[in-house]
Amino acid sequence: MKDEPIMSAMSDPVSLSPSLMDATMAGASTSASASASASSSSSSPGRGAPESVADVSAPVPSPKPSLGARLGQWFGRGAGKSGGPGGGPKDGKDAKVAPATLSPRAQSALRRQLTQCLSARLTDSAANDAARDFMTRYAAASPDMQLALLAVVAETCASDGNPGAEAGKDGDGAGAGASAKRAPGGGLAGALGSARVRFLKRFNALPDGLPFLVRWRADMLEHRAALPGLAALEEDLGSLFSTWFDVGLLELHPITWDSPASLLEKLMRYEAVHEISSWADLRNRLDSDRRCYAFFHPRMPREPLIFVEVAFVPEMAADVHSLLDEKAPLEDLRRVRWAIFYSISNTQPGLRGVSFGNFLLKRVIDELQVDFPKLRNFATLSPIPGFNDWLKSLSAQALAQVLGPKRAKLLAQEASLASDASGAQMMMWLQSSAERKAVQALQRSLGEALAAHYLARETVRGQPRDPVARFHLGNGARVERINWHADLSKKGAKQSCAMMVNYLYEPDELDANLQRLIDGEPALGRAVARLL
Repeated sequence: MKDEPIMSAMSDPVSLSPSLMDATMAGASTSASASASASSSSSSPGRGAPESVADVSAPVPSPKPSLGARLGQWFGRGAGKSGGPGGGPKDGKDAKVAPATLSPRAQSALRRQLTQCLSARLTDSAANDAARDFMTRYAAASPDMQLALLAVVAETCASDGNPGAEAGKDGDGAGAGASAKRAPGGGLAGALGSARVRFLKRFNALPDGLPFLVRWRADMLEHRAALPGLAALEEDLGSLFSTWFDVGLLELHPITWDSPASLLEKLMRYEAVHEISSWADLRNRLDSDRRCYAFFHPRMPREPLIFVEVAFVPEMAADVHSLLDEKAPLEDLRRVRWAIFYSISNTQPGLRGVSFGNFLLKRVIDELQVDFPKLRNFATLSPIPGFNDWLKSLSAQALAQVLGPKRAKLLAQEASLASDASGAQMMMWLQSSAERKAVQALQRSLGEALAAHYLARETVRGQPRDPVARFHLGNGARVERINWHADLSKKGAKQSCAMMVNYLYEPDELDANLQRLIDGEPALGRAVARLL
């Protein structure tokens, strides 16, 4: 996931919505020129044709951006992309930030300010002004100063709102609520009444408070281990987000080539699955035989929360390269039979744990069926991000057990592998380029069998081990087909020996498939079942 939301954009409503990654807006002139260059570069026949795309209504955990990157994204100071398709630094590691030093007097003043925000009534104008001042100060601070401010916040809020213990008299039930939260069975009513929750509600009531809180929670998650006192506040905020970002409040909008340039820039930056390499690549993904949808919150109209990219094809897609081929001819929408969801991206690290991806796909399927009544087949072309890590962890004995006697015997005949090969050695062999067709066929056979086992049988606490499988199977999809050499990019090879998987969405079978998953037997297509 890439970085960069901006505060100023929140006050400027926009009619269209989705995108994929946080972006730093490079400025209107840059956006306009980039959009214009994209138009000129795609004037050749085929996918890049200049005809406008109709604005029709017809899914991964990404690395967290660094605190410094978010500072740039808030104020539009970082115009370039910050790393690879995930949006973080290319090495995946954020630089450590040491907290700045606050004087004792500054710390004392900040504690008084925070205590006022914690203890006063929600209607107290002085406390609301104090919250506004803190929000402005925090957003404008350097990364090390933000960390210092967070440390004081953690210390002040760690006492479960005790600075405002007498706040029960403010009329919103805060004092009783705090006690209810600490007591067994206090439940949501107690949580909503705590001083910390009132503190967070105070920020939410400010004009730019909700986007600030989303970014603030991302910082809390990043520094929670170093500042244990943040845990309770971060958990309270996460609980509030589950209400404030309820799917019933979200708006589904299409994004097209005619959408604002600032939104298109964010689409490029937020893309978390298959990096958008150029404006021509983006235009291809928004062409007339494609669709893109995103969920937006009414108070964050320029910030997509999650988006999905859809391709219409005549048959279930087997590799991502053909889907993203800019030179491929446009599909005839009168004849297509399949809608393929080939990229789904969450965009806001601060909304981790707030689930609305399953609702997104179901809403998009409903929209597509309205626009294309003959369309009946819906599937994904998804990565298998945890496969290589799982395979590398297998000992020789565990690998032989997963393969079974028959496949292990076939593997033993391969001269380039030791008879007691470990999972790590198997992974290297699967990624190697074999010259003989017999070896290539064996690699494919064993690779697909291992992927099928990983997706269908490997679990953690009763749930599929692979995060993408957990998402789609939890939506009621079924594992339909393993695709060998479906993603030959470096990322694809690193994640899953270049394999991808189709999850099939049959609207009438979603509930039954979900029950199968609950019963410990995820729904599998015939081709996958034969591999087990």
